[in-house]
Amino acid sequence: MRKGFFIIVGVWLAISCQEIKDCELESSREFAIVRFYRADTSVQVTKEVAFSLVTDPQSEYYISSTADTIDDDTVRVMGLWLNPQGTEVNYVMTTDSIDYELKILYTPHLRIYYDECDPVYSFKLDSVYSPNFDSVAIANRVLDLAVPTNVEVYF
Repeated sequence: MRKGFFIIVGVWLAISCQEIKDCELESSREFAIVRFYRADTSVQVTKEVAFSLVTDPQSEYYISSTADTIDDDTVRVMGLWLNPQGTEVNYVMTTDSIDYELKILYTPHLRIYYDECDPVYSFKLDSVYSPNFDSVAIANRVLDLAVPTNVEVYF
């Protein structure tokens, strides 16, 4: 009886020490966090913006439309999706007076962590460009859940 108990405990310990393959533990994301700031100050002050439409014309992907709602949807931060099949996106942010363009160049990396899990993409930002905003900057190149900001936009 005592030997049986030790065998059961030994088998249980061997099974419990196996590597846990949780497919939901991936920490990367498929969108860049963009924060908006005022350009006319010497300190970094967030700016509330209201875009009536944010689109990627190449993929016909749109994020928001305030035309669909009664309230004025203002944001200080937004996520811009990156296509794993491409290396750049060109977003157009429409207001009632001007269209702002934001071009993001990036590198997708296919990751396969375990045979049992689906492959995932991680992204690294290479550069950002805008002919309309006062300035844009990459705050953090890696799109990770622990990173609060990837791109800073000043205008």
